[in-house]
Amino acid sequence: MTRRALKLTKLPGFEEDVLALPRKPHDIAKMALERLVFIRDGAIRGVPLEDHAGTGDLSDCYKLYFDPVPTRKPRYRLVYRYTPNEVQAVALEAVSVGEREGLAVYLQAAKRLGRDTH
Repeated sequence: MTRRALKLTKLPGFEEDVLALPRKPHDIAKMALERLVFIRDGAIRGVPLEDHAGTGDLSDCYKLYFDPVPTRKPRYRLVYRYTPNEVQAVALEAVSVGEREGLAVYLQAAKRLGRDTH
């Protein structure tokens, strides 16, 4: 049985996140979008997030770390979730992406999902 590809959607503001990612010396925006395709196709999967006082309830979301330099600690985070879809059972929704600096990506995700606690 062949698995149908998930529909890929994005929350408002995600495109701005992607445009803000560095292009040189590596195209981090392209990497982020490639990771979304890999997630959609089932080739990779992130780690579930939880409900934390510092970021709000992101327990229906996942995080994926990535970096163009495989030998260093990943500097970028991608937050996404699976959502119900009328045509297919589930769709993949891009929530936020950015540098792995503090909790900024998670706080942005919570804000976009209407769960901002700050």
